[in-house]
Amino acid sequence: MTFRPAPSPSAGDYLVVAQELCKDYPVRGRFWSKQWRRVVDHVSFEIRRGSTLALVGESGSGKTTVGLMLLDLIKPTAGQILYNGLPYSARSANERRALRREIQVVFQDPYSSLNARMNIREILTEGMVIHGIGANAREREERAAELLKQVSMSPDALDRYPHEFSGGQRQRIAIARALSVEPQFLVLDEPTSALDVSVQSQVLNLLCRLQRERNLTYLFISHNLDVVGYIAEEVIVMERGRIVERGAVEQVFTDPQHPYTRNLLQAIPSLDKVLSK
Repeated sequence: MTFRPAPSPSAGDYLVVAQELCKDYPVRGRFWSKQWRRVVDHVSFEIRRGSTLALVGESGSGKTTVGLMLLDLIKPTAGQILYNGLPYSARSANERRALRREIQVVFQDPYSSLNARMNIREILTEGMVIHGIGANAREREERAAELLKQVSMSPDALDRYPHEFSGGQRQRIAIARALSVEPQFLVLDEPTSALDVSVQSQVLNLLCRLQRERNLTYLFISHNLDVVGYIAEEVIVMERGRIVERGAVEQVFTDPQHPYTRNLLQAIPSLDKVLSK
């Protein structure tokens, strides 16, 4: 496998900084008393502008909860997140709404994340309307058509509905929707795990190309280290809410220090042959 080089210390500033993030959820205790379970425990990291950081772990590791906090969909119990140097908590309500334009998400299941009652035109222009992008409906439609081209789909898809497409095509549409509001940062939550291996490679290549063309910054959440080895420069391994290993992907893959990381590496299939086609 050929690894992407980790960004050097001088390779640009940090777009996203997470500082000592914790998240607790209530659980039912004995005799109806309220107890708390910590699902994210003092997690800190930085993501350089234009790079990809992978967050890896099995189900229950806390990786998706971290992604939700970065999306400002849930608030941390403790710690803070800085975006472009400014903490989320220091932003006004209007500034936080604007932040939702700059930070977008692509989920694991493109079918459930796309509104089945909306055609592709409506799906791709909905965010534009909310954020005031495009002078009129015609301009927004032109933007939507161009977005489809950028994800290697025909503009003829605008009048069709999500159920008319394959899983890989739906994920391309989900990526186009995320790009429709011109974000800087994408949270990619298992974006290829629901796809066949051959389709995974196409989507990974697409994400890499879009990152180069748009200077996008990614948080790539996955349980599959093989996929991570293809798309990310740096990786964090989480177990039970805590970081157990971090570093450049090549370093972690070739010389893993933690037993949990070694177990994950031993369990991965290989995408090398598919990705080289």
